[in-house]
Amino acid sequence: MYQEILLKLGLNANEAHIYELLLTKGRTKARDLLTDSGLGRGNLYNVLTGLVARGLATVTEGKQQIYEAAEPSKLSGLVDDQKRQTDRLAQEFQGELPKLLSTFNLTTGKPTVRIFEGLSGFEESLAETLLSKEEILAYIDTNVITDAVAEADTRYVHTRIKQQVSKRIIVSDNEASHKYIGQLPVPFTTTAFISNFPDKFGISVQIYGDNVLFLSIDNKKILSVIIHDKRIAAFHRQMFEYHWQLANEVMLPPVPQSK
Repeated sequence: MYQEILLKLGLNANEAHIYELLLTKGRTKARDLLTDSGLGRGNLYNVLTGLVARGLATVTEGKQQIYEAAEPSKLSGLVDDQKRQTDRLAQEFQGELPKLLSTFNLTTGKPTVRIFEGLSGFEESLAETLLSKEEILAYIDTNVITDAVAEADTRYVHTRIKQQVSKRIIVSDNEASHKYIGQLPVPFTTTAFISNFPDKFGISVQIYGDNVLFLSIDNKKILSVIIHDKRIAAFHRQMFEYHWQLANEVMLPPVPQSK
């Protein structure tokens, strides 16, 4: 009756069956479960011991051991365990996804495109730029950075610096850009201010490895698009280097002091 949900919570078939028997019979001796359990004596005691160890049953010691199902609310701990396992799996998958996409790209020759929405997608896509540990090249339109985006970006910048991932940034030479760059931590960051560069282009571009990340930001919607393709990334990298040579002012990071 309850076995389907118990199985989904991570119990095996025998554990689910015996827990259900305890739940319906109440306090009982192990020997009184033998017939209904369909298990041998040894297997039954092993299952009961396992349920007790997991906090899903209790045993009263005495001349004869009396078993009783723990109250069903104890099963919520299994839900929490499942959630933690799912979260860990999701993190592991996100960490491996760029490698899987890279392999797919190499074997099929096809570019891959992934789309992320909202602030959480903004943070997730930015975090991926740090996985390769390579230098990141970026165009940033500082006019479209909202307060929420600025907070998320600050967290990302601190993580990037902690991981010692270098970044070169091209921005328009305007008041908004100088204000934004002035708030950035300096290590591992080099910024070029270019005159006569488009003042408001509405997106930010991040070039890293064989990927290009486009971040489209406004007050109503945040859209992040990652294109994984070697030739597309190479083209944007060449364009970036061309614009970098046109920079009329470059802020260089200080030389790290050895401890």
